[in-house]
Amino acid sequence: MEINKALLDVDPSRYTVYQLLDYVKDKVKIELIQKYEDNLFLFKTEPYLDSLYNYAHILDDKFRVEDLALIKDFFNGDAFRIKTLADKNSADILLNAGFTLRDSGYAMRVSGLKSLSVNYSLPEEAKIEAVTTESSWDDFGIIFSEAFDKTTAEFDQKFGFLKKFVLDKQEKQLNFFLLYENGIPVSSGGYYAFDNFSIENIGTLKTARGHGYAGLMIKFLLQEAKKLGYDEACLVGSEMAVSIYQKAGFEILSKNNTFIK
Repeated sequence: MEINKALLDVDPSRYTVYQLLDYVKDKVKIELIQKYEDNLFLFKTEPYLDSLYNYAHILDDKFRVEDLALIKDFFNGDAFRIKTLADKNSADILLNAGFTLRDSGYAMRVSGLKSLSVNYSLPEEAKIEAVTTESSWDDFGIIFSEAFDKTTAEFDQKFGFLKKFVLDKQEKQLNFFLLYENGIPVSSGGYYAFDNFSIENIGTLKTARGHGYAGLMIKFLLQEAKKLGYDEACLVGSEMAVSIYQKAGFEILSKNNTFIK
């Protein structure tokens, strides 16, 4: 299906996530439903997978109380998230309606990759390898769970349907990677490669932080983007990590808030 391009200017990574879902939908037997009306872009899966994929996007600062009825009707009882630009009007409406601010983040992009130097060298004790086995998939889930304060069951809920694709050694559209320190997996990262190259799931175990592994993983993934012929890459950065991405050449496109109920 053609994903509505309204998201591209404010959140190209989320646009790429929806392209990923379109890529896998036939094999995992899901339907994708989208609706675009004025400043709202709504997207959900049927059957329901996880609120990570059910989103209402508020694309400007003209959000109105009346929009909530349309949003609730669209999701029809399934859990969902509302992503807005970080403006006071939207926040006030949603907080007053009983929603909670889940997190804030930055949609970011780096351009000119083909001419940008992303050389790096790994410490002698470190190596990066693709996730291609059941064991490495489990290790990725453990790192993700600690880095994003989730359980491994939540990791499986959110990403388990992608496992068969990630473990496929011939797959180029989506891949996960692990950084090993002295043979022990300590840091994670991945990409979804469609119209955009989106960097995903950068995380490091608490015991291995402070060694610059996130920055090394980002540079590794930018090299992967160049190998695949991309001149741009995008991601969503947290408040804590935004400076790491800026050091790698990423620029902020927008700051966004995500609300849940």
